Amino acid sequence: MEIGELRVAEDTDFSLLKVLLTRNEGWTVEYESGSTVVSSRAVDPSSFRMIRMKTVYKDVDADVLYDVLHDPDYRKVWDKHMLVSRDLGSLNPNNDVSYYALKCPSPIRNRDFVLQRSWLQTPKEYYIINHSVFHKSYPRTKDMVRGLSHLTGFLITPMGKGCELGYVAHSDPGG
Repeated sequence: MEIGELRVAEDTDFSLLKVLLTRNEGWTVEYESGSTVVSSRAVDPSSFRMIRMKTVYKDVDADVLYDVLHDPDYRKVWDKHMLVSRDLGSLNPNNDVSYYALKCPSPIRNRDFVLQRSWLQTPKEYYIINHSVFHKSYPRTKDMVRGLSHLTGFLITPMGKGCELGYVAHSDPGG
């Protein structure tokens, strides 16, 4: 999906996330420790690199991790940078629009995003993806820098009692 495009996510949107997490062509490993690997890659015409992280949680059930990442109310517990999160509406039961603002360390100005989030649960995997959209009730303001998410996504794959987490982010923080 493109920035600003508001539509129900299709299988191809979720498939793109899986391709980014399973194919290694074009990725440069930036950090590796234990089961955690962080990589980056250039994306034309953007000046911001795409980031990919993959890790394994041997003792975290896939259902639990999905619920933690997907539940906007519980996010207040684990996201220490969140200033505010607001539900702005739904396209259908698996696609919504929300506003998210986060606190940045001084002297960096705080950022905000208006996002369409889409999710899909299959018997083998859990997907959450988002990208930036526009909403007339949430224009840019002078006290926040508006960030843009080209694609951000999580792919959770059950593995016995644990799970594998894949994360991709291609965002422009603005400023």
